[in-house]
Amino acid sequence: MSKRRLKIMIFLCCIVFIGYGQINYVANELSLLQKNSEEKSEINTNQNIQKKQKIVTDNQKYIEEIARKDLIITIFFVGSILFLGILFFVFRKYKSEKKSNDNLKKENQKLIEAKIEAEKLTNTKSQFISTVSHELRTPLYGVVGITTLLLEENDIALKHKKLLRSLKFSGDYLLDLINKVLKISKIESNNEKLTKTPTNLFKLSQNLLHSFEYQAKNKNNELILEIPQELPDVLQVDSLKISEILINLIGNSSKFTENGKIWLRIKIISLEKAYITIRYEVEDNGVGIPEDKREFVFEKFSQVGREFNKSEGTGLGLSIVKNLLEMMGSQIHLDSKEGRGTRFYFDLKLEIIKIKEEQDLDTHNNTISNIYRRILVAEDNKINQIVTKNFLNIIGYDCIIVENGFNALQMVQKEDFDLILMDLNMPYLNGTEATKRIREFDQTTPIIALTASELSEVEEECLKIGMNDIINKPLNKNDLKNIIAKHLIH
Repeated sequence: MSKRRLKIMIFLCCIVFIGYGQINYVANELSLLQKNSEEKSEINTNQNIQKKQKIVTDNQKYIEEIARKDLIITIFFVGSILFLGILFFVFRKYKSEKKSNDNLKKENQKLIEAKIEAEKLTNTKSQFISTVSHELRTPLYGVVGITTLLLEENDIALKHKKLLRSLKFSGDYLLDLINKVLKISKIESNNEKLTKTPTNLFKLSQNLLHSFEYQAKNKNNELILEIPQELPDVLQVDSLKISEILINLIGNSSKFTENGKIWLRIKIISLEKAYITIRYEVEDNGVGIPEDKREFVFEKFSQVGREFNKSEGTGLGLSIVKNLLEMMGSQIHLDSKEGRGTRFYFDLKLEIIKIKEEQDLDTHNNTISNIYRRILVAEDNKINQIVTKNFLNIIGYDCIIVENGFNALQMVQKEDFDLILMDLNMPYLNGTEATKRIREFDQTTPIIALTASELSEVEEECLKIGMNDIINKPLNKNDLKNIIAKHLIH
């Protein structure tokens, strides 16, 4: 028994002992009074009856008073015991709850510390993947860029062109793998955000399907686009994420289909004044997916159907599709019959945008100036310098190359340029600091950032310091041509 409980028991025993003494005292007093009453009765036998009655009455009142006091003491005694009992149980409950609360606080603190540690690990992993992807993209720029330049030469032997196409395919495949791993990392770290812009879904879908023509031709597949005439020209949607979703779905169909057909469809579910609900479908008549593996295909690194296809892939495409659609408030659905084909579909509710702004934008972009332009390129990598210079010459621009931001700053102070292509990561003075200094005396010359990093990671900072736009490396000739034309039209 603990010391605390022993003290409580001793205290209760003392109260019981005191109460018992009070009861004995009252009993003795009553006995003495009765005895005195009898003696007085004998002595005063001969006295008058009035005195005897008075004595009896007084004694009776005294006895009643003693009995009343005894009742009060008894009630107080019982009440005290009950009060102490209640107090004991309340105190015991308080101690138990306090102990539970203390344990909960300790567990909560452990959970908070574990959460902080998990966030640190996630951020470290994301930073590592971002850094590695940047380092891989930089040499890929050289591989893909030089291969593209060689393929445009007319005097290259046919057998060499086949080898160059294989080399470019491998470079594109490796770049796609890097982008997918980076995308998964961003989704897991909650760094992926929606950016809605006015988009023509017909043109977007058409361009995406055209990008698979070479692959479809090699596997003897027919690509079919089905879009209703009632579809509004411009809708508010995150065009980059829609493109990623459709590229992964079409790529998946192309991977498992030979000598067949691949359909890309848009269906209108409902049409209101300001909103439309559409259904995107990607269907093929390829090998299909077994029923017991339909849920498995949406897991990371899952690869179904290796026995039917030589190209195993990364197993990340459909997982990315699922996560991106969940971000957009939708879900991916799957219908498939083994040996007869597969259909993926998802629904989106989109805002309808007036067409005027989009028409103005198209007119603006189609008005390409043929005036001679001079471009400054700040790039430290020798291979990237060669590729960028050749791309610009093919497009029709002259350029001057500098190796770092400090040299770029000096050149802009000495000479006039129509546009600046500024790599963000350079020695001595990086592209960010160089842009800040240039903007101190030149507010008009367009500056376009070149980066191998994920655009969403650096875009906000680039625009904030005064850059006009940003483009990802490795550069694509058409993308480079379009972004330069966008900022050189007057």
